[in-house]
Amino acid sequence: MASRPARIVSRIAFFLCGAISVLISRVYWAIQGLAHANSRFRGHWSLFSAALLAVGVFAIIMALLPSGWIERVRNDGSGNGRLSSAPIKMLASFALFSYILTVGLEFAPHSWHPDSQSVFLICPACALTITVDPAFGTVLLFLASLSAAVYGSLGGGLGYLLVALRNRIS
Repeated sequence: MASRPARIVSRIAFFLCGAISVLISRVYWAIQGLAHANSRFRGHWSLFSAALLAVGVFAIIMALLPSGWIERVRNDGSGNGRLSSAPIKMLASFALFSYILTVGLEFAPHSWHPDSQSVFLICPACALTITVDPAFGTVLLFLASLSAAVYGSLGGGLGYLLVALRNRIS
């Protein structure tokens, strides 16, 4: 059984990742106005905003639900009271992958000219620097961390859904 401090840290991680996703979704909502004024930024910004909002709200809800409900979802089904750690492991693995991918995007050759939607799909937090070219330190410490939180909330939400589906099937 997971210790109480680990559960608290897990809930804090879910809440922070969800809150960051919701806040970044607001940036994508604001980009819609820029997209109408500039053909370079045309795209499906409302879809990005809605997806980030849904993922963030789900992560926040999972962080704030009573622990008894969470334990029922995360019960591993073996009858020994152990809880599945898949949601927090998926949160961490999605966040780590996103962090590495975002930092790797900084090293992409300049001859590679991806469209803005591809860049913002890889690095959701890059929308915060839409009008400037960020320094490597900014990417390393700020943008990659925020993008990792967004993808962490996605991974954690998928982890909860997979555990719940597995428990329903078995």
